[in-house]
Amino acid sequence: MSDTASAPAPALGLRDRKRLETRRRIARAARSLVLEQDLERTTIEQIAARADVSPRTFFNYFASKEDAVLGHTEVDLSPEALDAHLAAVSGRPVVEAVVDLAFLVFGESFGDERERTDRKEVIVRFPQLVRRQVARMTTVAEAMTGAVRTILARDPAWGPEAATPEAAEMLLGMCMTGLRSAARHEGSDPVEVRARLVATIRDTATRLDAA
Repeated sequence: MSDTASAPAPALGLRDRKRLETRRRIARAARSLVLEQDLERTTIEQIAARADVSPRTFFNYFASKEDAVLGHTEVDLSPEALDAHLAAVSGRPVVEAVVDLAFLVFGESFGDERERTDRKEVIVRFPQLVRRQVARMTTVAEAMTGAVRTILARDPAWGPEAATPEAAEMLLGMCMTGLRSAARHEGSDPVEVRARLVATIRDTATRLDAA
C-alpha cells in the first residue's frame, strides 16, 4: 500500500445529494418535534410539514415516524445508494476506499454536533426506541460489512477468498472508531480527518504485521 493518501473520492451526484438532504431534513424535523412535544403527540403530517415535504414523500424515505426520529436511518443504505458509494471509491487502495466509503455514508452525520446531541437525547427520553435502534444498527453493520467485502474482493492483493466477513468487520471497525474520535473534536476539517485516519490505519497494520 502507498504511504501517501490520494485525494478524497468525488462527491455523490446531484440526484443522490438531493435525496440525502431530503432524508436528513425529514429526520431533523422528526427529532425536533418529538423533543418539543413528545413522541406520541407527534404525527407524520407534522413532520412532513416541518420538513416541507408531503406525507407521501415522507414514506419514500421512512417507514414510520420512529424510524425518522432515530436519526441513524437518515443514512441511505439501499442497494442503489451503496452501489453509488462503491462506484465513487472504485479503483482506490483498500484503506482509502473504506475510509472514503465511511465518509460518504456517515460523514455529515458525524460532523454535526447538534444532531449527535439530539440523537442521544431522543434515546434517553424515549427508551422504547432502543430495541428499534439496535435492530437498525445491526442492519447498518451488515450492509456496511458487505460493502467493505466488495472493496476487498475486487482488490488484487485480497481477492474473494481473503475478503472474509471478519476481515471486513475489523477494517470497518478501525475506520468507524476513528470517525467517532474525530467527531468528538469540533471544527475538525474533513480532509485532515480523512488523511489522518488513512495514515493511522496503515501505520497500525504495519506495526501489527511487524509484531
